[in-house]
Amino acid sequence: MKKKYTLILLSLLLFVISFVVFWYKDQIFNALFLFILPIYFILFLCLVILLVMSVVSIVKHKAYIQFVAIAVLALLAATAVFFPFRDAKVKLDLDIYEADRLEIVEMIRDGQLLPSDKYGNIPLPAGYCGISTGGSVYQYQNDENGQVICFWVDRGFLGYAIELIYSSEGEELIRANRINITSIEEMKEHWYYVFTE
Repeated sequence: MKKKYTLILLSLLLFVISFVVFWYKDQIFNALFLFILPIYFILFLCLVILLVMSVVSIVKHKAYIQFVAIAVLALLAATAVFFPFRDAKVKLDLDIYEADRLEIVEMIRDGQLLPSDKYGNIPLPAGYCGISTGGSVYQYQNDENGQVICFWVDRGFLGYAIELIYSSEGEELIRANRINITSIEEMKEHWYYVFTE
């Protein structure tokens, strides 16, 4: 009796694991770099194996309940292709971490946090590292004319970057500080989702 549900349970488990991997793909890529490719390959291989096993079970053993496993795997494939993981995570994280990010902005404004190099990188204090990929933020501007602070979403591989930017003076101040912007979206007051090349 239990055996006929095994493929369904394995398919559900693969769905959950895959969703978690895709949800945290930027953090995984930042930590593992190109080693994320074998993870994607293993997930894809598991999907194919489970799909084949489900089809064989239906054809050979007339176990029509395995259509549920196939439906779960089809949903997994559709989710992996069409679900906007990064955008959804950025929007959710903005609500979850907004108070912590505003504390960092305030610390930078007050001079409690300073750049660690000439470029403007500021390592985050313990307890705040999860609010920006890589555990640091970037200070584009912090003076009497305003603040532009970047919280990294994806630092990019070949020059592009995806940033969640706090700007005290709106989009114009971001454009005055950041070149090569391909798109900019206001998420809420002072917060902008920025893609660069």
